[in-house]
Amino acid sequence: MTSLRKPSAQDKAKSLRKRIDDSVEALAKAVDSVRASDDFRRYLDTQARFHNYSWHNTWLIASQRPDATQVAGFQTWKKLKRHVKKGERGIMIFAPCPWKRENDDGETENGVFFKVVHVFDVSQTDGQELPNVNCPDVQESADRLLADLRNVASKRGIAVTFKALEGSTYGASKKGAIDVDDTHTTGQQAKTLAHELAHEALHWDIKGTFTRSLAELEAESVAYVVCRHFGLDCEVRSSRYIALWNGDSKSLRASLERISKTARRIIDDVQALADRKAVA
Repeated sequence: MTSLRKPSAQDKAKSLRKRIDDSVEALAKAVDSVRASDDFRRYLDTQARFHNYSWHNTWLIASQRPDATQVAGFQTWKKLKRHVKKGERGIMIFAPCPWKRENDDGETENGVFFKVVHVFDVSQTDGQELPNVNCPDVQESADRLLADLRNVASKRGIAVTFKALEGSTYGASKKGAIDVDDTHTTGQQAKTLAHELAHEALHWDIKGTFTRSLAELEAESVAYVVCRHFGLDCEVRSSRYIALWNGDSKSLRASLERISKTARRIIDDVQALADRKAVA
């Protein structure tokens, strides 16, 4: 008679790691597929025309038009085959103007002065539609997973607040506190909470250089792995989200160990809480 050996903790850990690695690999392929699409390439070509504004100008734009999303000058909008609507008031910013001159000693001097220019938000224009890469919300319900992730946050000493958030914000990590927009499905909320839990675990005590793009890639990858493990499909949203943050399979695989470790801890915490409930 053959005896069936009960899987050891080590066996379970190896199996979970294999599932996580497979999930990350599937996500990497999905991200590259998004980046290879014609729609995404057209979107990048358009975005390249938009200027990256300084912190000061970003503040000026936000203070004059808080709902601004895509801002450009009059001529840039013309190149994009859009025109500023009649009567629209421009948003004032400061444009740098470099100068060069030769002094009395024959040496070249360089400097810069700033002049006031006006830019306009896309909502102030009409014309040809801009290419867009849509990140659809997760439409499934996931009440149980959402409750479990909230309990994990509580166990970690992280306060979670569910409320309507402004603009297109779905969630926010605040170092010891998380906000989640509760106007979406529980599946989307669960994905968002997993994403913010990853930020809490990975991106508040950072040593060395760390970009926002990499932080979003890691947090979204963790959320994808956790949700997939518990049967919630968010591949379309996650792959497009990561692509829009300039992520690709190479950068995703480079962060594999950090993604895997963080996802594994969240999954283990959820499972531990479930086992405790089962015993009780």
